[in-house]
This record gives sequence, C-alpha cells and structure tokens, in this order.
Amino acid sequence: MEIGDWRFGEYRQSTPGWWQRLTVADGLLLLIGIAAAILRLTNLSSLPLSPTEAEAALGVWQLWQPGVTAVSIHSPAYFTLTALLTQILGDGDAIMRLVPALFGVGIVFLPWLLRKRLGQIGMLVTSLLLAVSPLGTAAARTASGDSMALFALLLLFAAWLRYEDSTGAVGTETGDTRWLYVAMSALALGLTSSHLFYGGLITLLLAWRWNLSFEPSLFGLYDETWPRWEVWRKTAVFGLIVFLALASMFLWNLPGLGGAAALLGDWLRAFTLRGSAVQDWLNPFLTLARYETVLATAGLLAVFWALWQNKAMATFSLLWMALLLPLLLLQRYDAGNVLLLTLPGYLLLGVLAETAVSDLHDWLSWLFTVGLLLMFALIFVNVARFARVVLYDVQNLDNVWLALFAFAFTAVTVYFLWTWDERAAYQGIVIATLAFFVFYQWGNAWWLGHLAANDVRERWVTTPATDDDVPMLIATIHQISNQATGDDFGVEIFSSVDTPVLRWYLRQFPNLHIGQAIPTSAQAGIIITPDAANPILGSDYFGTDFGLLRSGVQPESVTNLTPMIDTLRWWLFRESRAQIAEERVVLWVRADLIRS
Repeated sequence: MEIGDWRFGEYRQSTPGWWQRLTVADGLLLLIGIAAAILRLTNLSSLPLSPTEAEAALGVWQLWQPGVTAVSIHSPAYFTLTALLTQILGDGDAIMRLVPALFGVGIVFLPWLLRKRLGQIGMLVTSLLLAVSPLGTAAARTASGDSMALFALLLLFAAWLRYEDSTGAVGTETGDTRWLYVAMSALALGLTSSHLFYGGLITLLLAWRWNLSFEPSLFGLYDETWPRWEVWRKTAVFGLIVFLALASMFLWNLPGLGGAAALLGDWLRAFTLRGSAVQDWLNPFLTLARYETVLATAGLLAVFWALWQNKAMATFSLLWMALLLPLLLLQRYDAGNVLLLTLPGYLLLGVLAETAVSDLHDWLSWLFTVGLLLMFALIFVNVARFARVVLYDVQNLDNVWLALFAFAFTAVTVYFLWTWDERAAYQGIVIATLAFFVFYQWGNAWWLGHLAANDVRERWVTTPATDDDVPMLIATIHQISNQATGDDFGVEIFSSVDTPVLRWYLRQFPNLHIGQAIPTSAQAGIIITPDAANPILGSDYFGTDFGLLRSGVQPESVTNLTPMIDTLRWWLFRESRAQIAEERVVLWVRADLIRS
C-alpha cells in the first residue's frame, strides 16, 4: 500500500546522535577528567628536569641538531611523540613533559570502556581514584614512558573485553575486530614505552589464564571468543606497523628499534636478590602505604569483600594483584611497580563501590556515611594537632585521648549498626572511607606532582634529583650574557662539571665547552666548577655557589628517637629534621663582565 512516496513498513527509527546518548555519568566523568587535567597539566615546568628527564629531553633536542649522529633513547614511544611535538610547540621543560601528562589524563577516561563490566558507579569511582592517584600524577608529570605504559596496559585490557562483549552481537563470527586493532595498538605502545609494561603484561596474561578456572570468569571461553587466524594475522600486521612507527619515528630514526629491545633488558635487570634487610623487602609496600593510602586501607577491605563475594571483575582484579605482589618483592628497588598495582586495585575498589552505592536510597545509609566522615575528620584533626604540639609539650596527650575516644565510639557505632542494618553499615563504611581518602589523596597528589618531585626525602623520588637552585643559576647566566654581549646566549662558558642537567639547560649556548679540567689560561666569561675545587684562573673572577643536584639525605641529620612522630609530621605538615645532601657548583664570572 502506498500513499504518495511513503511506504508503510519501510520506516526505521533514526539512531540518536552521540549528544542524545549522553548521561549524567558521562558529565561526571568529564568533571573528573578536568580535575585530572588540573593535576597533571598545570605548571609542568614548575620544577627543573631531573637528570634522567634531562637526558631523555636532551636526546629529543639533539635529534633535530645538525651533526649529531647518536642520541639517547630511554623510551622510544616518548621519544617519537615528543620529537614530533617539539617541531610545533618548541622544546621547553613543559613540552618535554606534555606527552606523558596527556596520557596521564587519558587513562582517567579508559574505565568508560569498561562501564558494562564495572557499572556506572564503579566506572566513576575507578576514574576518580586514577585521577587523584599521587603516583599516577607524579608519573604523568615526568618526562618518561611510565605513564604511557600504564595507559597502554589498561587500554589493552579494556579493548579485549570490549571485543569479547561484541562477539556474536554484530552479526559476524568473530565479533567487532576494531577492538582487536585497538588492542594491538595498545600492545605496540606498551612495548615501546617503558620496561614497566612487561611486568604488567605478563601478570595480566597469567591472571587471564588463571581466571579461566574460576566461575564466573571475566573472560569468555576460548572456543567462543578466540579470533580466527585470518583476523589475528591482519591485526598483528597492523600492530607491527604501529610498533615500527612508534619505535623508529616512522623509520626515520632506526636506532629507536634498539631502544625498544633494550626495554626488555631493563626489566630483566630489575630482578635482584641483593638486600636481605627487612627494610628492603618492605620498601614497595611502604611506598604503597605512603602514597596510595586508599589502596592500602580501603583496598584491604575490598580484598576481603572479593574473597567473600563471587563477582567476575572483582575476582580477576584480586588475581592480578596477587600476581603483582611477587613482582614487587623480586624487583623491590624498582618503585615503579607500585604503579602497576594501582590498576587492578582501583578496578577492585570500583566494583566494591558499585555494589555499595547502586541501591543507596535509605536515609540511614546517608546519615551513617555523614557521621563516619565527621568521625574520620575528628580523628585526623586530633592526630595532626598532637603531631604539631608534641615537640613543645611532650606531656600533653589531650588530642591523643580525644582521637582514641572518637575511634572507640566509631567502632562501637559500626558494630551496633551492623547488627541492626547490615546493608546500611556496609554502604556507610565503603562510601565514607573512599570519600575521606580521595580528599586526602588529592592533596598528596598535588604535593608530590607539583612541589616535591625533586625532594629526596620522599620515598618515590630517585637520587640524584635536580636542585631548586638550577633555574636561578641559568637565569643568572642569561642575565650576565645579555649584559656582556647583548645576547642571552652569547657569552663563552667553560664547565668542568658534566651532567645531563647542565647540558640540557645550557644547550642553546654555542660557546659552551665542557671538559674534565680547566686550563690554567682559561679566559672564558663564565666558568663552572665543583664547589670543592680550587681552580687557578688566568684572570680575576668573582664566584658564587648554587645547588646543582640533591644526592640524598645526610645520615647524621636522621634521628630515630621519635620515628613515628617524625613520619606523621612529614606526612601531615611536610616538616622533617632530615637535611638534604647537595652537590653544589661555583659560578665564576670574569671581573670585567661584572664591571661592564
């Protein structure tokens, strides 16, 4: 039957646009992403590059300099993407950290791909925990490939699950192969980013194989979801192309292939049996407790809950965490492995939050949650006050007693409410604990990422670190050069100190000479020597010293009289009796330049 040009039965309902499919959860995820961007992208150049960062950045800069045949490549993917970016945005400190920071923001959005497995609440909580992760923030603000490796690992995991979810749902035998292409791209990115990816990949594969023996399993059966050989071949070729592009800059820089192969060697060298002291074995777990506090506290609650419940994502996350623990011990001097533990840990907390919040509608649950938050705040404030006044009034324990009373009152209240309404007590404990530690970790992430990335008193910071005096040193050199020659880079410089930091920050001076010793007839406008040196110079020079590197903590400044109080004061107020050991240099300026 026809009426004009219309045919009954041929009408199809139009597919809604992407803006029509947006939900409140998507809007909240965007806000979380903005918070992550604030943590990771603001003031990227606030702290000077560390020696390791400076070496990586110097390799990127040297690639575009004429006459340079060999460059240092620590992370081929970082090298390729940053080298391309510098041709557009320049080569400052912030640009050298921009690529890892962007991947650090991107990882916050990846749980959106797992929303069907995690649930809307679980997806948001996982993203929020990734956003305020102190270690994730610090890694994202570091010129290295660690942040990219974490992104690649989570993307690989999410893409495979999305492929399995699409199996049999799109009218094909193997499912939506686009997710396999995404997975292969993630694999290529991980293999060219950081040695951490190997530890995450191997434990992920072992957890996948182990999880198949559980019921219900997070993954589908081999016969039902495994792609055909033709599909594997096409996606493998695509992954190889991406690998070559990232490793060698589209075959422009072939030594990058060797850098990608060296990542496996770096991972294998991290295994060690040296260091039998208890402190060495506890170091990874102390790092976890110091920075990822929510994982060390609420994570334990989630572990016991996962053992009791029988949920696929929770079981898999628990297995992945169990496999990462031996890796932390066998590579205990590689603190980066703690980063890997955050992925399954926050996925597990996301599942826990989904079960706790999904049916939150009882007024008693909300009332108990608010009450717990107030008690947590009361305990926290009194512990902080005690740590503040104990050095001046040792006998004053009022705040300790008040904190203990609040803790006992909270424990008794939880016990009675649990016997009365188990569901309300469970929801209140989970929500209040997560909310409190998310607030705490935001401050911790800002501190570690923006202010303390070069403070060697922090457990995460590797030595040597670059001293805060370096920007002042470089600014002084620029000022003297401008006054003497009319050009910020015109002065002649001779340095007997050879470090990646000085090479990076003095890279634009064409008259820079670096050697092991200073000639007795040296007439350079500026001479840089170690502070312990007593050079014999051919002209009159004026000198002043600057801090260059932070090599550690002075042993004599460390006291063990009140270790718990000292730790609390450092965690809460960033106050420490430990003195930083510095490597200083002397900046010698020829007298006639100063007079001019």
